Amino acid sequence: MNRCHFWPHRQETPRGGRKHLTAVFPELEAVLRTYLSGSRAQQDTAFITQFYRSPGSSGYHAATQFAADAMRDAGADEVVEETYPLDGETRLLGRVMPPAWEPVDAELVLVEPARERLIGYPEIPSTLPWWCGSTPEEGLTIDVVDIGLGLSPADYEGKAIRGNAVLIRDAEARPKWTHAAELAQQHGAAGIITDYLHSQTVPWRTRRALPEAVQLLRFPPRWDNPWAFSVGFDVAERLARLASQGPVRVHARVSARTFSGQARNVVATIRGAQRPEESVLFIAHTSAGTKPCANCAAGPALMIELCRAIQTAIRNGTLPRPARSLRFLFVAEGLGSIHFIHKRRADLEKIKATICLDSVGHRQERLKSSLVFYRSPDSVPSYVNDLGVALIEGLPKEADWPFKNAPLIPLVNFHELPYTPWSDNHYWVAFGVPAPLIMSWPDLYFHTQLLTAEHTDPMVFERSGRTLGTLALAIADAGARQARPILEEVAAKASLRIGRAVRDATRNPINASVGPRDGGRQPPSLENDGRDRARREIVYLTRRDGAALRSAVSLAEGASSSEQAALEAAAADLLDGLRAQAAAALRRLGDADGAAMVRDGRIEELTRPSGPVPRRTLEVVPPGLVGLSYEETAALVEAMRAEDSRVTWETLRLFADELWNFADGRRTLGEIAEAVTFEFGFTVGEKHFLTMARGLERTGLFALNG
Repeated sequence: MNRCHFWPHRQETPRGGRKHLTAVFPELEAVLRTYLSGSRAQQDTAFITQFYRSPGSSGYHAATQFAADAMRDAGADEVVEETYPLDGETRLLGRVMPPAWEPVDAELVLVEPARERLIGYPEIPSTLPWWCGSTPEEGLTIDVVDIGLGLSPADYEGKAIRGNAVLIRDAEARPKWTHAAELAQQHGAAGIITDYLHSQTVPWRTRRALPEAVQLLRFPPRWDNPWAFSVGFDVAERLARLASQGPVRVHARVSARTFSGQARNVVATIRGAQRPEESVLFIAHTSAGTKPCANCAAGPALMIELCRAIQTAIRNGTLPRPARSLRFLFVAEGLGSIHFIHKRRADLEKIKATICLDSVGHRQERLKSSLVFYRSPDSVPSYVNDLGVALIEGLPKEADWPFKNAPLIPLVNFHELPYTPWSDNHYWVAFGVPAPLIMSWPDLYFHTQLLTAEHTDPMVFERSGRTLGTLALAIADAGARQARPILEEVAAKASLRIGRAVRDATRNPINASVGPRDGGRQPPSLENDGRDRARREIVYLTRRDGAALRSAVSLAEGASSSEQAALEAAAADLLDGLRAQAAAALRRLGDADGAAMVRDGRIEELTRPSGPVPRRTLEVVPPGLVGLSYEETAALVEAMRAEDSRVTWETLRLFADELWNFADGRRTLGEIAEAVTFEFGFTVGEKHFLTMARGLERTGLFALNG
């Protein structure tokens, strides 16, 4: 193969059309297609899944050691290992590092009214929730009390809970397991049995559709949690049926270690040629929801394969060494990112992007899944989002079109969605580093014992690896000249977003979740409300995408003054065009005299959303939704749902994260609420964000000024 160049001379754009960004670096993808093997990534995934990988456990350390050794074998220029304590005491960025935890052995046997072995560890590894406690060594025989969902104190009234085990049934919403478990402990339960299944996807991933699936659950990381078993639907149904007929007794034996231990970060580097101190960072976790948990194992496996492919191409002379470094960070999920950020807080600005890998190898037809590119959030506007999506759209696919000898038809589904705080991306964006997350969803067997390596697919590994490797190499080698097509891509996609907002407003003036009224026609007041929202959204999009455009200019750092000036001028021209389009769109929506117009080269608003100005009082990792009781949280969900039926319990995770990230002491709560609802496409009022902000204020994490 001839030596490729990252950024070949651009061909002329066809008249009347814009040359697609990905035509600028087809050879990057071609190099990865030559050297990257999905089969090897699948084999490494299978090897990692043999270990039980809870934080601090022997299996976690074995998987981490495998990753370190594999990166050395893959030819990384440097592999550094760092340890940090898991002791329940050490506090980093406001987060207490949990104690280490590891299961040893467990068995649950029905003894009355019949004898039957119900479940055990290690044959069903997901049966023991993380940080659960142990029984006496010989186990204990104990009554089982069915408390249904266990979400209300009324579920416990008049029942002999103290000293017995409770049966908690599936509640179909992720936050409810921990609340029910906490109530059970408050009422004196010695142990817990549950068939809870979180993150359900109707009709495939439901409790009845997957009766044999056993969900890995987590207690809050404490030293004194009760023993517990997660079971399948059939086991829970049998226990509930027997309990309705008379006494039920089980023999429970659980041996699990909660101990002071440590975790390790492995940082492997492909050193940059010109600016090695700057980097693009890949990150994946060697911890896992349970064994086998092939979804968690796929991320480290793909990072190993990416390093091997890139270094082989560099050694063979078919790929020049990038200007910036590529780094591969293997962590215990969440915890390792916190330690890395804490240790290198002052150097984060040198990381151009963090690409978070999770379940990047799912066999899609079997697991009802698609690869998803979850965008970096609007609180960290960046060119990385549109560049990543452009590569997903434009790079070669798996199948040829009969009328053109070119791979144009995708056999691997790969889509973009807004920011989602599933994994380590949640921590990086809070400190200003753009961090898209790539994972598969839906996931039929998510964090259950059924998710084995045989449910991964080399073709999916290859599609994700080629796309994400191209993304990382493009950023790592980009300078002033190479940033120009990235600017054009952001501007083009921004233009499409403005056009879509106008289309949606004129086609359906009020959000579809409100529903048709008066025979499908909206009352004038609602139509005006819908158009006003569209006008404000156009202003918001123009500002956000303008910031994303400007972020690409940072790629010119280190270039000559003339090159930087040329790139800044190009960005200014594109931004002027975007503002002109926004002004035209606003006039089309009835803003003839300009409630938001282009004046003096910028979008202006005559009114500013009101409310107090939240300010973070501590530099900590995002705390999520805190300071509200379960009852207050449930009421908040229902109040939001009354305004937008699409709201779920999980929606609060999106809102809480971006409320935290946007709270800079300058934006009003109204501005933040508006930005968040535009980002995720909801129509809920500012008052709900005030409820969340008041919760943060109670905990001392927020100050609300004004």
